[in-house]
Amino acid sequence: MEEDELRSRLGGILSIEGRTPTDWLKVERLAAELQRELPIDATPEAVHRDLDDADIRARDEAYGERQRQEVRRYVDHGEYDDGIAVPWWGCALVFFGGAGLAKWLLS
Repeated sequence: MEEDELRSRLGGILSIEGRTPTDWLKVERLAAELQRELPIDATPEAVHRDLDDADIRARDEAYGERQRQEVRRYVDHGEYDDGIAVPWWGCALVFFGGAGLAKWLLS
């Protein structure tokens, strides 16, 4: 599936989610249909997560809003972030832990 088609279909699902009341059965049906057509290794993880989590978004508005923002960014701009940001102190912890281990092994 071409990226433009994927983004268009995701946009359609987002528009249904934006209606009040939301037809969650339709959202889940469209998400399942789309997911069956997608190659798992050539599609952003954020897209797969969104297609899997319609039931969670229906129950948890805050989670749903965060997820819709991620997918909206992909739909509108083709941008997504599948990584987890590592804070600077996490890198420092690994560095100093490794240095301490090396010093202990060498002594």
